[in-house]
Amino acid sequence: MKPKVLIDCPQWLDPADWECLAQTVEPVAPAAAEPYTEDQLIEVLQEMDGVIRMGRLLPELTARVLGAAPRLRLVGVRSDRFGHGIDLAAANDRGIRVVDTDNIASSQPVAEWDLALMILCLRNAGAVFRQMIAGIEPWASTQNEDRVNGELTGKQVGLVGCGHVGQRLVELLAPFRVDLKVCDPYLPAEVATRLGIVRGELDEVIRHAQLLVIQVPHTPKTEGMIGARELGLLRQGGILINCSRGKVLDQAALIRRLEAGDLIAGLDVFDPEPLPADSVLRRLPNVFLTPHIAWCAPHAFTRYFGSMAEEFARFFRGEGLRYELTLRMVDIRHGRV
Repeated sequence: MKPKVLIDCPQWLDPADWECLAQTVEPVAPAAAEPYTEDQLIEVLQEMDGVIRMGRLLPELTARVLGAAPRLRLVGVRSDRFGHGIDLAAANDRGIRVVDTDNIASSQPVAEWDLALMILCLRNAGAVFRQMIAGIEPWASTQNEDRVNGELTGKQVGLVGCGHVGQRLVELLAPFRVDLKVCDPYLPAEVATRLGIVRGELDEVIRHAQLLVIQVPHTPKTEGMIGARELGLLRQGGILINCSRGKVLDQAALIRRLEAGDLIAGLDVFDPEPLPADSVLRRLPNVFLTPHIAWCAPHAFTRYFGSMAEEFARFFRGEGLRYELTLRMVDIRHGRV
């Protein structure tokens, strides 16, 4: 008899992923369109070996729920690895494994947009686009000869944060033969070795960079980590890219650098969001702006469930998990480590 897995995934579900998972487990959808109460969930979980909580039909997996689910062995949550929606300590005490593939699904499109913004900013695309729309462009000139410009190949790149997005960006940068330095105190040594990453402290990475890419999650430790002091370390005429979260850098300090005209930025995220209509960022010519679309790609949406389904299929085939959520990971995410 196949293990039973209760699955709440309302959208972004490719039927092929469901069918693939069904080869290993018996997937069970919630019986009602209305959210379960905690007691109703406990009743259903009596026969479940796993549960995937990606929608809004299942309540939080509290210690009471987990303690009343005798067969439960694996839980999947969508919380950007913050541990929301589950009592992770209670799961750990009961030997219930937990996976969270949330940022796995969006890592590829975000990394690609990081790369796109790097190339756009090297050609001063924000200013050039504005001039094209106004009909005042000088042809065959990007007018940024006194700044970091031209081709990406061979440039000095600094990357702050090397999680799943950062690691994919490192792979995408390989053909450009950039001189890359990475700052990420949590990057496993084996990953750095596999990707050939040269590591450095934050100040060292910023000073090294002609193009600086910020790709860290927003946590208590990373909020404002790129402030006026750090921006002051970035070379005159350098390029800054941020597709992570707006709160990880001091936006007012960044605006001051941009208004001075000695920096070009490619920004997909802001503080606050949406970006106010009267924000000076909308008017500065040396900024290429997009409205938090780095993660938006149709295939990425289906991967939210697809990557989770792959984890469950591996687990119930007796294989190792790739994206297990641990107490240490949650502590890191919340700035407790």
